[in-house]
Amino acid sequence: MVRAVASGDLCLAGLGRVLRLSDCPEVLDALRAAMAGWPVEVVEAEGAPPPIRLGREGRGYRQHSPALPDGLFLATPTEAACSLIADLVGEYFDRHPDSIGLHGGSVEVDGRLVIFPASHRAGKSTLTAAFAAAGFRVFGDDVLALTPEGEGMALGIAPRLRLPLPESFAPGFLDYAERHAGPADRRYRYVVPPPGRLASHGEVRPLGAVVLLARDEEAVAPALSRLAPGEGLLQLLCENFAPETASEALMERFLPLMGQIPCLLLRYSEPLAAVRALGEALSGPLPAALPAASLVARPTLSMGPLPDGCWAPEQSVLDYPLDDELFLVEVASGAIHRLNPTGRLIWQLLRHEPLSPEELAELLGEHFGLPWARVLEDVQALLAGLAAAELVSPAGMVSDCP
Repeated sequence: MVRAVASGDLCLAGLGRVLRLSDCPEVLDALRAAMAGWPVEVVEAEGAPPPIRLGREGRGYRQHSPALPDGLFLATPTEAACSLIADLVGEYFDRHPDSIGLHGGSVEVDGRLVIFPASHRAGKSTLTAAFAAAGFRVFGDDVLALTPEGEGMALGIAPRLRLPLPESFAPGFLDYAERHAGPADRRYRYVVPPPGRLASHGEVRPLGAVVLLARDEEAVAPALSRLAPGEGLLQLLCENFAPETASEALMERFLPLMGQIPCLLLRYSEPLAAVRALGEALSGPLPAALPAASLVARPTLSMGPLPDGCWAPEQSVLDYPLDDELFLVEVASGAIHRLNPTGRLIWQLLRHEPLSPEELAELLGEHFGLPWARVLEDVQALLAGLAAAELVSPAGMVSDCP
């Protein structure tokens, strides 16, 4: 075992000499444990300091980095390790712009990666640790690198759980979290899987599924259902560590993936039971009878009464079809919008030629066999939202329409 040293520069794969620790060997121990799959080499501190630095201050530590020019006080070795890992991850993606950091958990099931995009308190880290307790390999609980080839690459960081763990969790999971406890303080505990169960830095696997999580304390048993591919695409577009990447570039990376892998919704209460249900469902072809589900749509923007006349799409808007939906990207702002199948049909009609709401209602009414007045109301609402988002604009008065 390598003995911890008081001060030195840390070298990591893919980053080189990136972090200087001064008089805080306990933080080095915490980092080694929390990043068990990302080997750390300590060399003598010399020359210009690396971009990330941590030194002792009073009864705690102070960290400096490009993201923290004024410094940040950290009270415990575990808190310091958490903050340093966040900066190391950011540094990795800054130096590897061809990779995209996906914000979420990831585990290997039947040779492919299952991704859980981040969602507020949905339990991605807990579920990732539960997968480890059930014998699956962990690729990450918070970040996964998406390679240019569309595969997922592990960084080698162990799952981190928020404390205290609920007593309602299965005894087997609670026991695992105790037996494999890593660095911890009053708020967090790293759970370090045994050798071979935490993917090493640089390991890659193809993606197998995107699973959105819904914690439901009233759920008697885990329930798995299918979602439209657009649900997964929207999550990937929202939950990534690529703020400087143009929306259309992200769309080009994510769209082919969601056209090839399923998107599922897992509603659950107890994580270990959820892991067993999901692991069984994904260890082979998905059951044909899996029920379909839909997430609540975002509210449509409103701009008041529509002006009379024909409407046409703005030339600066790019469109990307996925399954029977359509995603729109406004290039100037990078804003992303999602249209359901009916919205996609309206957009395609407008792309063909400028049309008025009345003409659109007539065409759609004939297509769906619905009353003109009812369809007109829906068309006007959609056009109002598109106009408020500056995706369409008036193309002339009614008399100028074809």
